[in-house]
Amino acid sequence: MSGIDKTKFRVYFDEYFNALSNFAYGYVKDKSVAEDIVQDVFVKFWMKREVIQADNNVKSFLFQSTKNRAIEILRRNKLNDTMVLEKTKEIESDEQLMQEADNYLMKEKIFASIRQLPPKCQQVFKMSKINGLTYSEIAAELEISVKTVENQIGKALKFLREKLNK
Repeated sequence: MSGIDKTKFRVYFDEYFNALSNFAYGYVKDKSVAEDIVQDVFVKFWMKREVIQADNNVKSFLFQSTKNRAIEILRRNKLNDTMVLEKTKEIESDEQLMQEADNYLMKEKIFASIRQLPPKCQQVFKMSKINGLTYSEIAAELEISVKTVENQIGKALKFLREKLNK
């Protein structure tokens, strides 16, 4: 079997970039550094595309490479050595790494689905589920009825269930 072609690479990049960036951010606590780490990982991935098989565990390769690169940067910059040790201990086994990867991928899928909601529905949903406002508070702030808030939340939940069950 041949390695990864441009089309497959793009699919992997689109699917994993945000989740890997968030994963790297968990280590370095800097968004731009996290994104740089992931870009470095994808450069490495592209350079190894001939030896990496599409049917091999690409997710494992990408997350492990991201973890290793983040730790390398933290150590090189001597940023909070205790934080590096603690974070490294959190994810010691491949099984733990894959669980962590799955969590980041699911979060990204949820956030991507929320971004697909119509603007008003998205706003109401975020106010309720992310900001923790009550339906009454949302209705008052947006100058709409509580029933409209209920309808928008119901619409959002139905949409998200359909998206996430695919």
